[in-house]
Amino acid sequence: MDAYLPAVLAAAAGMMLVLLPFALRGRAGQSATRDTAWRDRLPWALKVLRPLLRWYASNVDAALSSAQRDLMQSRLNAAGAAYMITPAELVVLRRFAFVVGGAIACYVLYVLKVNDPTAVALAACLGPCVWLYPDICLRDAVARRRLNFEKQFPFFLDVLALSMKAGLTFTAAVEQSIEPLCDGPVKQEFARYLRETRTGSARRIALDRLAARVVIPAVTNFTASVIQAEETGGSLGEVLADQARQRRQERFLRAEKLANQAPVKMLFPLTALLFPVTFIIIGFPIVIQLRDAGVLEMFR
Repeated sequence: MDAYLPAVLAAAAGMMLVLLPFALRGRAGQSATRDTAWRDRLPWALKVLRPLLRWYASNVDAALSSAQRDLMQSRLNAAGAAYMITPAELVVLRRFAFVVGGAIACYVLYVLKVNDPTAVALAACLGPCVWLYPDICLRDAVARRRLNFEKQFPFFLDVLALSMKAGLTFTAAVEQSIEPLCDGPVKQEFARYLRETRTGSARRIALDRLAARVVIPAVTNFTASVIQAEETGGSLGEVLADQARQRRQERFLRAEKLANQAPVKMLFPLTALLFPVTFIIIGFPIVIQLRDAGVLEMFR
């Protein structure tokens, strides 16, 4: 039992250092519990941590500045997690991960009594690494979502332009265009655009919010073109056809660029793995023949 005492005390001290400053703020803000009906389906890890997030996030939210909250909210919007987690809960996840990493490091150093310098260095770096882990996951989610959006967006524009040429209004064409799409970022974002317009938001405001959430040049160009055509009275169908044509061309150029980069990326694996094996296969019989002929004896 005494062997586990340092790790338990270290974990408790770390938890107190993280939670105490916010616990002293009082529980006045916790009385107003936020409705959770707006949330999307949470992953199992967030479901397990949901009581901790709900208890701790209200105090953290009061300590965040408006600039910090807006920055975190924009990142959550770009990752498609705006309906899963709030900026304050993201901060709570960071601190919880840091405490868990510190507890694991204390367990390795004090309970397992690992004295190897490499292990000690890794244990010391564990806390900062797990502190950054939620941000790394969020950044990867943003990259994957942008890639999926860029893949689906040209097809959506093609269907949207055809729907507009068939005589539908822009809102009806958007609703018609997202139906054949599989569940993904394009369908989610434009479904959210439709919800905002149906609740009374102007088209320009809803499109600006869409561009701010996605943060992709193609979407920004699309929303600007639609708003400009609406204000100047231009043909929206022609604008959408031009946008669809440009997006298809950009997708083709992007695929061509990746194809041109493939030989360069394959150069190192070929040099490091394939060529040495080829040289061994070719050179081994030659070395055997030279040994049998006695040529190698001259170099001894």
